[in-house]
Amino acid sequence: MSFDYDAIIIGSGMGGLATGSLLAQLKGFKVLVLEKHFKVGGFTHTFSRHGYKFDVGVHYVGEMQPGSRSQKLFDLVSGAAVEWAPMPDIYDKFVYPDFTVCASSNRAVYINELVNRFPHEKSAIHKYFKDIDAVNLAIQTKTTASLLPGVLAAPVNAFNSAFNKLAIISTADYLNANFQDNKLKAVLVSQWGDYGLPPSLSSFAIHSLIATHFLNGAFYPTGSAETIAQAIVPIIKGAGGDVLVNHGVEEILVKNGTACGVTGKDQSGTTFRFTARHIISNAGIYPTFQKLLPENYKLAVPGFTEELDASSISIYIGFKRSPKELGFQGENHWLHSSYDHDAEYAARNNPEGKPGFAYLSFASLKDRLAEKHTAQVITIASAAPFKQWQNTAWKKRGSEYEQYKERLTENLLAMIESRYAGFRDLVDYCELSTPLTVESFTGHPGGRIYGQPMTPQVVASRSFKPDTHVKNLYLTGTDILAPGVMGAFMGGVFCAARIMGAFGLAEIMTAASSSRYSPAKQVTEVDQRVPQKVN
Repeated sequence: MSFDYDAIIIGSGMGGLATGSLLAQLKGFKVLVLEKHFKVGGFTHTFSRHGYKFDVGVHYVGEMQPGSRSQKLFDLVSGAAVEWAPMPDIYDKFVYPDFTVCASSNRAVYINELVNRFPHEKSAIHKYFKDIDAVNLAIQTKTTASLLPGVLAAPVNAFNSAFNKLAIISTADYLNANFQDNKLKAVLVSQWGDYGLPPSLSSFAIHSLIATHFLNGAFYPTGSAETIAQAIVPIIKGAGGDVLVNHGVEEILVKNGTACGVTGKDQSGTTFRFTARHIISNAGIYPTFQKLLPENYKLAVPGFTEELDASSISIYIGFKRSPKELGFQGENHWLHSSYDHDAEYAARNNPEGKPGFAYLSFASLKDRLAEKHTAQVITIASAAPFKQWQNTAWKKRGSEYEQYKERLTENLLAMIESRYAGFRDLVDYCELSTPLTVESFTGHPGGRIYGQPMTPQVVASRSFKPDTHVKNLYLTGTDILAPGVMGAFMGGVFCAARIMGAFGLAEIMTAASSSRYSPAKQVTEVDQRVPQKVN
């Protein structure tokens, strides 16, 4: 059978672009990327309103310090065309009703702050940091083993004690077994919004991945997240591939148990059909297995229940003046209403839209090329309060929906104002998105932003393999490894490695270490752009 392409990738998010770039560069694959949205990038895309540019899903990324494995891999994937600028030393502030804890880019400084604030838990704090390191390494070992033949993977997994003992318990179980102070327990999981599950529901594995990810500081792409797709798309096209927007895949073609193509419709409603030797889905495990496969190949996916749905409500804010007037320097703020994160999670179903917590992030203060000052306020949300508008179209959901959005906006702004007086006086423009917005553009059920929920049960059963039950159909992105930008990125790396063969990962790592993708080259190329600083 002759094919139109070597590989077809469904979805242009971080995982799909990473896989496509690696296959194009290292194997010369002719890759087709199909995106249902009218912009490339998935959660890395941006949009503009009234002269303000907003990032949708990239707020900060860890492990991008020069010389790190992640930085070298990203330079390989992007052709070293994305500059990662460090955020302030204090990159996160955990704001509670009666105190604030600052997360420093210096691991020792952060540990000392915790010890000084909670001296009675000193030994438990030091043990905690050793444990999250151990779990992080255990997950890397488990993921790498997934690329090995079964005869080699089995003993590696059998002796992976940190994974078998710690990764598959709940975060709450770990905290309750090791700490006495409830405030300290809350502080340690202040970033739970980064993976969308509170301590009682999340696996200690996902908490450990996120917690260790930022211990060396946080970074943000200069020029905004749109520079990621701008860097990668030409690489894919340069190898003879294509990247098409407004092309929504409706079905994966399967012949004799082997995936061989896709069909769908473009913006005009015209049906398209493309074939390839490898079909790679970045659409998410649930949409792939439940919506895109033919009926006799559909497969149930654990974890997708109403109890575990986690989408987002986001306010995109444009400012009249610099938020530095109020003392903000570019750090993120996690504003928590209490020390009970499970109660905060339950608040996502509140029909009045009163948030349990809010996350405040200033893109313009992180980006020296930003032309206007912006911020984003986010809280976890459920699809349940929005079900009455489920079958309406974007921008056409009616006046009641718009009124509800105004109430949600007011609630979130009031929460910010209660902590930082004068914030609202700086606001020039606001636009709010809901789980319906997320679902419209991603196809994720209920607007889920994190893929398969990383519960202890899911982690215990997850293979960490890109392979599926259909031959030549692979997954990429967050549902291989973990949510977030780097979770999706590494999912893309592992998917490409699997398709490349037994030595695929070694080939990728060798290429990433090449001087061809040096930090010096990266800075030289990026600095050719003229900075447009904001005041």
